[in-house]
Amino acid sequence: MAKKIEKKPFGAFVFWMWLLAVTAILFAAAIFVMISFSELPEIDELENPKFEYATLVYTSDQKELGRYFKYNRDWVTYEELNPHIINALVANEDIRFFKHIGIDVRSTLRAFVYLGRKGGASTITQQLSKLFFTNYSKNFVKRVYQKLQEWIISVQLEKRYTKEEILAMYLNKFDFIYDSFGISAAANTYFGKDQKNLNPEEAAVLIGMLKNPVYYNPKMNPDNASRRRAVVLSQMRKAKFLTEDDYNNLKGTPIDLSHFKRQEDSEGLAPHFRNELTKWLKMTLDDPKYRKPGGGNYNIYLDGLKVYTTIDSKMQAYAEESVKDHMKELQKKYFKIWANRDPWTYDADENQERIRRESLNSLVRNSGRFKLLKDKHMAKVYGDIMDQFKGARLLDVDILRMLKDESEKGYLAGLVDKQIISRNQSVMYKEIMGSEFWQPLKKQWLILQNEAKGDFNQKRKMKVFAYNAAGETDTIMTALDSIKYHQMHLQAGMLAVDPESGEVKVWVGGVDHNYFQFDHIGSNRQVGSTFKPFIYGTAILSNAMSPCWKVKDMQYSIAPGDSKFGLLKKWEPGNANGKFSGENLTLYEGLKQSKNSVSVWLMKELGNVEVVRNLAENMGIPKEKIPQQPSICLGTAELSLMDMTGAYSTFANNGVYNKPIFVTKIEDKNGRIIYSAIPEQRIALPENYNYVMVDMLKYAASVIQPQFTTEIAGKTGTTNDYVDGWFMGVTPDLVVGTWVGGESPWIRFLTLADGQGGVMARPCFTNFLKKIEADPTVGFDKFKRFPVPEGKLDIEIDCNVYDEIIRQGQKSKIQSGFEEEVIN
Repeated sequence: MAKKIEKKPFGAFVFWMWLLAVTAILFAAAIFVMISFSELPEIDELENPKFEYATLVYTSDQKELGRYFKYNRDWVTYEELNPHIINALVANEDIRFFKHIGIDVRSTLRAFVYLGRKGGASTITQQLSKLFFTNYSKNFVKRVYQKLQEWIISVQLEKRYTKEEILAMYLNKFDFIYDSFGISAAANTYFGKDQKNLNPEEAAVLIGMLKNPVYYNPKMNPDNASRRRAVVLSQMRKAKFLTEDDYNNLKGTPIDLSHFKRQEDSEGLAPHFRNELTKWLKMTLDDPKYRKPGGGNYNIYLDGLKVYTTIDSKMQAYAEESVKDHMKELQKKYFKIWANRDPWTYDADENQERIRRESLNSLVRNSGRFKLLKDKHMAKVYGDIMDQFKGARLLDVDILRMLKDESEKGYLAGLVDKQIISRNQSVMYKEIMGSEFWQPLKKQWLILQNEAKGDFNQKRKMKVFAYNAAGETDTIMTALDSIKYHQMHLQAGMLAVDPESGEVKVWVGGVDHNYFQFDHIGSNRQVGSTFKPFIYGTAILSNAMSPCWKVKDMQYSIAPGDSKFGLLKKWEPGNANGKFSGENLTLYEGLKQSKNSVSVWLMKELGNVEVVRNLAENMGIPKEKIPQQPSICLGTAELSLMDMTGAYSTFANNGVYNKPIFVTKIEDKNGRIIYSAIPEQRIALPENYNYVMVDMLKYAASVIQPQFTTEIAGKTGTTNDYVDGWFMGVTPDLVVGTWVGGESPWIRFLTLADGQGGVMARPCFTNFLKKIEADPTVGFDKFKRFPVPEGKLDIEIDCNVYDEIIRQGQKSKIQSGFEEEVIN
């Protein structure tokens, strides 16, 4: 009988293993097919992944001045990336990055076998896929599904992009926190430098954060960051990107975060300028000329523009320092003078007290503290009224008007008659007052006022502005006193312009941006005697008048019917000190001493204000800002520092006005120029007459000339009650306008000695000029001189020669008269 042959189990085992493998492959294929038809990104999304780029702002010397962002990110190409960053990334995250197709099979099998204990399997491409298209889930099943999605997306990305592009996209996309999106922003935030200047250990810190930007954050968790950096450096050594000696030298060095700085609007250079630049950019980019190729508007917070400004970083730093140093001492003097006085009641009649009280109440109502209380008590009743009365307005002023009309019948009708409110507004007020909501509104308003009164008069710990390194100090005071305290601080503005190009080099909008955001470069203030050169310039231009011409210092008047002034009553102003010397003053002296008498005499000689307004307009001052009144000869016009500095730059530029500019060009993220500044200039004064004016302004500023190498011309200005102090400084290479004053007219000095422009404003200029003259690295030419016209001036500016001409002329007249008598 034949022996029965047993079947070996190995054949069955092989069969089942093959079946299992084929089934697994088919299952995996089915899963991949299913995922492929699920919610994967469209081809367009893969080819144009969404990035939001920060707009970068640069100074004229290519320093970063600031940035606008929703996500603080600026694009860096692979070619621009620091090699230490690339090496650290590849060594630590994906050593076979340049060899695989988006999925590293070897790493995947290792991670599967060892359950991730010997490293993960995600490639850089997969990590990029996760950043763009998937949100990490803690659910195991969902995470496996996401992982498969990332594999498919990674393969698709590898088909559409080079390895270099993928690596750059990943580093540009990652969120390093602290408003630092992408490697470039992170380098600036954590180390205060461009990414291209990072050394290996700094690059290792940032690459180490890719694992977990919070847990391995050098600011939040420095010990964790140091350990993680050591791992990255070890991987770089293993990959031969670092030598053994380099590794040993670097692994124990402390992480230097001394230059860590989070992006803050109130910090850094020129914060007021950056604020104004934001408004200008939005307005400019709304112009159809500067739209995207597809017609859409550029967004400064998302589109990664590059804005090139004219601000000089060194000059700006010196200007801010000069202003702050002077204002610190000036503020001490102010507080000392006002120690036992209240600006809101001092020397004020009943009407003035009311104006000042209402101003203070307005500041209270506009404070954040009051707005929170207002939301708490008024939100519901406001909502009810707004639902019932479409188009109703419920500002504080509206509530106060209705309350006033209730207690003073006919008040609203009076406002209509005075055209302060429209008839429709009055009707709306009356309808609200007659509704069921009026009583609840009054009740809540009263509760709000009572709670606010208590709250604003309660002492509490707070921080207030101070002239110290921190810019603030801790104190205990009431909220109302803190408003008064900050209002009692004098403010300043300084603008410096290159007269030949019109480029704004310095923009200081206030003494501090954190506590005082209002920008004083564009605000209109009475200009005082700084306007007088336009009167003198018109007299020279129209009448060829020599600066040696003499005018008696006495009171002059302009009566109704005089020339074309159109006055209804006689106008006869005095000098600033209320006195007249009776001396004969040259125009040189009249301008230097700011004698009102001489300016009034010149205005009478000119015969109308229009000729002055025309010259000022040619020098860049908007004509509508200049009143059609002879009082402009004393500086009653309210103008801005931008107006005045631009106009005075005409004197330094041989009579040619250049409109000030502060942006030279704007590029999109690809470097395409979308805006380029176009110079706007015109001849305002013939060069010979302009030189005469420069000579007069040099004489007016001669008191400060010995302190400097460069030539100085300039004019001080002081307004009524010492509310505003000005100094317009002119050099051949730079024109600097400076203003000092209070936010309110009752924040002022009490005497001419303390409140004149030469004391309040001029020291800011002299301090600044000393600093830029002393620094040879600043682009300021202190040896440059005002241009002298060729040929004759046609106007005599040497007063000795002029006096001799006058004497000879008188002698000739006498001789001529004598000869006539003999003949007769």
